[in-house]
Amino acid sequence: MENNMYVSSPGEGITFRAVRETRFKNACISVHFLLPLSREYATVNSVMMYLLHRSCARYPKYNEFRRELAMLYGADVTTSVSNIGNCQMLTVEIAMTDDRFLPDGESISRECAALLSEIIFRPVVDEDGELFRSEDIEASVRVIRERIQLRINDKAEYASHRCIEIMCEGELLSVEAGGYIEDLPTITRKDLAGAWRRMLSLAAVNIIMVGAVAHEPVEEIFAREFAAIDRRYAGLPDPPKMKEDLHEREVVERMDVRQSKMIIGMRLPVIEPDDRTMAARLMSMIYGGGTSSLLFNNVREKLSLCYYCSSMYLSRSGLMFVSSGIEEKNYRKAVEEIKNQLSAIADNEFTDEVFEATQINDSIGSIERWYCMQFLDGCVRTPEQAAERLKAVTRSQVAECASLVRMDTIYLLAPENREENSGEEGGAEQ
Repeated sequence: MENNMYVSSPGEGITFRAVRETRFKNACISVHFLLPLSREYATVNSVMMYLLHRSCARYPKYNEFRRELAMLYGADVTTSVSNIGNCQMLTVEIAMTDDRFLPDGESISRECAALLSEIIFRPVVDEDGELFRSEDIEASVRVIRERIQLRINDKAEYASHRCIEIMCEGELLSVEAGGYIEDLPTITRKDLAGAWRRMLSLAAVNIIMVGAVAHEPVEEIFAREFAAIDRRYAGLPDPPKMKEDLHEREVVERMDVRQSKMIIGMRLPVIEPDDRTMAARLMSMIYGGGTSSLLFNNVREKLSLCYYCSSMYLSRSGLMFVSSGIEEKNYRKAVEEIKNQLSAIADNEFTDEVFEATQINDSIGSIERWYCMQFLDGCVRTPEQAAERLKAVTRSQVAECASLVRMDTIYLLAPENREENSGEEGGAEQ
């Protein structure tokens, strides 16, 4: 196990990775399925994943399922759906106590892996032998509807999604991995069964276990399960590419909000596995990554133009966003100053104080996410190796990345028209 990491390929398009980590009392096994982002399948995949979270053929009743988890010393199963570049990532994970900390030398890692495989490969069937039960489907649709509604009701999150939707119109990046409310009423049992079969057959699969438990039993279980699947893996979509015909635009939409939310969407031609992504990450941290950043200290603290202001760089899409809560009267000044701070980095005008690296290996979950997010890169590095690369980034490399950033979409979610705002058109592109 080189560098405390074991890697194998149990099948085409399948990677198994075991990361030995002894600092924590817990461990986890996660299975990530990656499919091309698709507006057609995003919602049904989201509902299907929640269905898997509720039960399995061996434990068809939710209470039975939870009781089994409790017997495994409080193990916990979660599912999630997210975007990673041009892909939708469907994740099933089990978190458990590391075998080293169980009484009398007991081991549960094999049992947890077996339960995880039951959840993935043998969902509940109804009395007619059909995949999934009507009552479970109804409950899952209700939960996904509530999650989407929460996303809409959280105005900061809503603004972020709207900015991406407008900015990336016509691109895979515009698809919301969590799904769409308008698609929920038409989802059928046949659709869900088809989504499950498509996931097992077509997806790229990344299996990750983190902890100090033996990896051989876990690898054996999943190798056997996938060997029984008719795999037709055909690869994943190419990474996003930088748009060549960029034109900065402003979009103002009005809603019943008290505080305006502003999202500035930008693009830069630095996308994993480009060697410059470390410099781009550091550039984003210096720009708006925390309380020592330029956006925080200048736009928020010194000039009082916003309530909060931060930046986020997505290395697998080449997108960067600045999120801010502002008073609408400060809109123009805030935009101008946010641009000024990026120009300052491009001109190498930042202090050594903000030129610092951050750590990423602080928990089992963060380590698992670290290796998961590298799945598409073709070159897997440990957190320690990444930290060394980050330390090797120079000021000039950071400045160069900042100079490559191009403004795309400035989105403002503002309060509904009031008397002082008469004459402004909500939802208008300016």
